Parts: sequence; structure tokens; C-alpha cells
Amino acid sequence: MKPERKLSLQNIYIIMGISMVFGLSYNYFFYSHTFIEFFEAGSIGVILGLLIGVLEEFVFKKAFHKISSLAVTIIRSLLYSLLISTILALVLAIENFFKYNTSCSEAVIQYLIGPEYRRDFLFSLSFIAITLFLLQIIHLIGRANFLRLFFGMYRQPREVSRLFMFLDLKSSTSIAEKLGNKMYSAFIRDFFYDISDAIILFKGEIYQYAGDEIILVWPIGKNNLNAILCFFKMVEIIKKKHNEYLTKYGIIPEFKAGIHTGKVIVTTVGKLKKEIVYHGDVLNTTARIEGKCNELQQKLLVSKNILPFMQKENEYLIKEKGEIELKGKSQKLPLYGVQLATQRQFLC
Repeated sequence: MKPERKLSLQNIYIIMGISMVFGLSYNYFFYSHTFIEFFEAGSIGVILGLLIGVLEEFVFKKAFHKISSLAVTIIRSLLYSLLISTILALVLAIENFFKYNTSCSEAVIQYLIGPEYRRDFLFSLSFIAITLFLLQIIHLIGRANFLRLFFGMYRQPREVSRLFMFLDLKSSTSIAEKLGNKMYSAFIRDFFYDISDAIILFKGEIYQYAGDEIILVWPIGKNNLNAILCFFKMVEIIKKKHNEYLTKYGIIPEFKAGIHTGKVIVTTVGKLKKEIVYHGDVLNTTARIEGKCNELQQKLLVSKNILPFMQKENEYLIKEKGEIELKGKSQKLPLYGVQLATQRQFLC
């Protein structure tokens, strides 16, 4: 399954869960508190969530791509509220048909002209608007960071083990001069968009965008090779889009990366704008490793700390290429260039 499709399915599941909460809340406020009523409301909510999720991910995402966030939120809120009200009208019509032996059309008309329709429409509109607003925030700051900020996980500084990748475009200054500011901005936008599939596939988190550089982070755990796999998946993605970049920009993006791991301090900072940040020499060292790529003529450099994760792997050519001095320490840190030993195909 393609990473983008996998992410879309995850988003649909989230929307289905939110819609189930909507159904249960709707029943709590307006109907009797019996198990059957709650079960029916929750089931209808899940079905509505599936419909809204499919529309959101496969129809409206592309249709509203160039419209402002505020306009999109208003349009979607109205459309989804009408959809919910219509389905509720059909459900109530079917229910009245069996309970009171009235025709479906008569039941629908009575619902539409009665106060229940206005109540349901306004309730749906409010709930949908709040939900879409939250989804926009999650989209901007990332799902994981949203949950961490919401639950206040890093309100107090904590020491954690993390693996960082600093990835930077090559020859960015000359490319910017050739393309011009506006086209260069579109070039970076497309590049970051395309390599996002690799980040999704190998479960990386985007820590920061900084100009033409992206900083990725992984927790230390079972899949410590994900950063390496992610980099070579990015190479594969850009290689497949070779002709697209040549046609649109006349340039194929080339990039380099440095990877390092260690203990850092993570905390929440800011008053007007909250953000989760990492502090520690690990980040400075990773940036310096990435900065050595041009000098050592390597696309991917890793520190000695990464080697234990690669000991059982025979798919890579690993060669010592140099070393860097660590701040405040006399011992230098060896650097290693990593290349694929064979042309590996990554499953999507």
C-alpha cells in the first residue's frame, strides 16, 4: 500500500472515531439513554464518518487545494452538515415507517419542516466546524505533537533518546538564482511533498523545516534502521520523478543527509505559540555531520553511534570517511559514508 493511501486510511479511521463521538453526544443530548439508542447513534456516527472521511480524503482534498483554510472550513462544514441532516432524515423516516406505519416521504417532510431539522443542522454545523478546525491544527503541527501538547507530556523538561536526520538540498543557492524566488519556493515545496511518502512509510516525525533543510526525528526502539531506509526511499522516489522535475523545473533535486543519535532534552516552549523543542549537543553534532557531506563527497554520513544498528545488515557499503571534533571533548567522532550494496526495492 502506498504511504499516501495508508495515511488517508488512518485519517478516515480518525474521522470515523470522531463521528462516533458525535453520534453518542447527539443521542445523549436529545434522546433516551438506553443501550439500543446509544448503539444506533454510535453506528450511524461511524457510517457518517466513513462517508465524510472518503469525501475528505479522496474528493475534497484535491478540489479545495487552492482555497484558503477559512473558506474550506466554511464550505465543508455546510456540506457535511447537510449530509448529516439528510441521512438523519432518512433514518427517522425509516424508523417512523416501521413504528407508526407512515410513508417515508411524509416522515421526511415532517422532519424537514419541524424544529428537529433546525436543531440537528445547527448541532451538526457546530460539531463539524470544531472538528475541522482541530484537524487543520493537527495537519499543521503533526498528529504526534498535537497529542503531546494536548496532554502536556513535555511541560517539564525530560531526557529522551532520539535519532536525528538533517537533510539538505545540494546547490540550493545556484538553483535559487536559476529558477527565481517564486519558482524555487515551488521547487522546495514539491520536493518536501514528494519525500513525505518515505517519512510516512518509515515512521519519521518532522521536527522542523528550515529553508531548504528538513530535520527528522525517530525514537530509539525496535526499528532503528528506519532513518537509513527512509533516506534511500527518498532517493528512489526522486529518481522515479526524474522526468517530472526536468519538465517542470529543468533541475533534478539532489540532497545530502547526516544522521546521529544520543540523549537530548525535550520540552515545551513558548507562550503565544507553543512548540515542542529538543535541546542538546546531539542536534549540533548532527548538523555538523550533514555539513561534512560536501567536503567528504558523500550523500549520506552517519556517526559511529549509528553503526551498532547496522551490524547485522549486509545490504550497505559502510566506509569510514573522516571525523569531527565534539564540543568540550578531546575525543573525535568518526564518520561513515553509507551506500546501498544492491539496488533495493522498497515496498509501499
